[in-house]
Amino acid sequence: MKTTLVSLLAAVLCVEQAYPFMCYVCQEQESKKDCMTISMCAEEDKYCVTVSDKVGTDPNKPKYVISKMCSPTCPATSQQQNQTDQVVSCCEKPLCNVNGASSKQSSSGVMFLAVLASITYILARGL
Repeated sequence: MKTTLVSLLAAVLCVEQAYPFMCYVCQEQESKKDCMTISMCAEEDKYCVTVSDKVGTDPNKPKYVISKMCSPTCPATSQQQNQTDQVVSCCEKPLCNVNGASSKQSSSGVMFLAVLASITYILARGL
């Protein structure tokens, strides 16, 4: 049983190396909690991008929609400065756009915790 679990862990880590880049993706969601879908990026993608577009007109209660995606390039910040109704952020680590570009999570840590939780569940259930 332990050999199977170790083999499974090794396989998961190898898959991560074969497809090392993942980002959160969504299109025009009103809440960050609705932008938690993980997607494997294409080989040429090097960035996770978060775009917040202002859609509300009330200055006291600004309303935004959030889109997240993989991208081969990071949008030029100089182009975005002229668009005050849109904020674009990008980052270069897997799953780093969980809360925009400021997150420092790495996919290795997230993957390790997920595998550890799975192994603990399996052992607790006696499967």
